[in-house]
Amino acid sequence: MNDKQRAKLTMLQAALGVLDDHADLFTPNKAFGKAHQELSALVARLDPTAERQQAAVTPEQPGAVKKATRLLLAQRAGDMAAALLALADELADIRLHTDSDYTESQLARKPDADLLRIAQNLHARATDHAQALAEQDVTADELSELQAAINAFKAEQAAPRLTVAEGKAHKQAINADLRQATALLKNRVDKFMVRFRRSQPQFHTAYQSARQTINTATRPGKNDKPDPGTTPPAG
Repeated sequence: MNDKQRAKLTMLQAALGVLDDHADLFTPNKAFGKAHQELSALVARLDPTAERQQAAVTPEQPGAVKKATRLLLAQRAGDMAAALLALADELADIRLHTDSDYTESQLARKPDADLLRIAQNLHARATDHAQALAEQDVTADELSELQAAINAFKAEQAAPRLTVAEGKAHKQAINADLRQATALLKNRVDKFMVRFRRSQPQFHTAYQSARQTINTATRPGKNDKPDPGTTPPAG
């Protein structure tokens, strides 16, 4: 949550606290009781300790592959490149030589996207020449190990991207709940409270004070316009 969102939540929690403390006063008003329950549920979802709030924290950046996973892929690809390079010399295959002219250390220094692309190409070339490579004692298991390293690398690349997308979805849900809760106060609870202005002045005053918490929390500047969704009810 940013400062503005936290300030709104502080106001919502304060207003809910006043309603909780005086719930017996509006028990006969079923519509008021329903609004109270809806507000309570929204504030609970918005609580910073809630699971969804934790999920909305900005996650690690996309493409952050663990060092061990990178090194393993570089090792597997480097081993396969060496076998292909020897085969390319035997066959006088210039294109195969170009495709396989990499060492493990060179691969380990490549950017993630380049390392993955080269490793996938090496696997494809090795698959094409599997019979010839078998004469070098390159086994099907080694091809499978390279593919497994590629799959692990790709999985770690994708995971942070999914986390970012999920985090954005959670943040959008938080914004929607804030808007809904603020509208609930403005459009229903504020109106219900008018009836208590004279009959229960302490309750009414406490509620008004809670509704103004947002103004103190955000500390608006001289040129800031009030948030139309958090304007306290008229006294």
